[in-house]
Amino acid sequence: MSFDVYFQRFRNRDTEPGGGEAMRQVLAPHIVREDPEHSFARVEYGDGEADVYLGPDGMKADHVTGTAPWDLLVQGARAADWVVMPVGCPACLTDEGQRAHMPEGLDDEAVLIASGQDLLAVIRSS
Repeated sequence: MSFDVYFQRFRNRDTEPGGGEAMRQVLAPHIVREDPEHSFARVEYGDGEADVYLGPDGMKADHVTGTAPWDLLVQGARAADWVVMPVGCPACLTDEGQRAHMPEGLDDEAVLIASGQDLLAVIRSS
């Protein structure tokens, strides 16, 4: 899928820095190409791949193909304590405790996900 998916941490109804290193540790074994100047990495995992733009405080993923990369992205988001926000879809929590920290309006329809399959179901239903 070629639309954008954003990843961000929240505390006290606002963005909170951090998480990038935890995500990088999850993705690192699967990075096949990088352009550090643009914070870009191509990740290949299982039956597909994803383009990610990873910073210290958040990430954007696009051009995700297959199903396995979605699991990897959710694993990384959970490790980073990030909420997954596919454009045009409800926010996807990787831990129920994140709900209390979401900015007002983003928390209304937020759903808890446990896997890439859960994330894909949210995306496909929107």
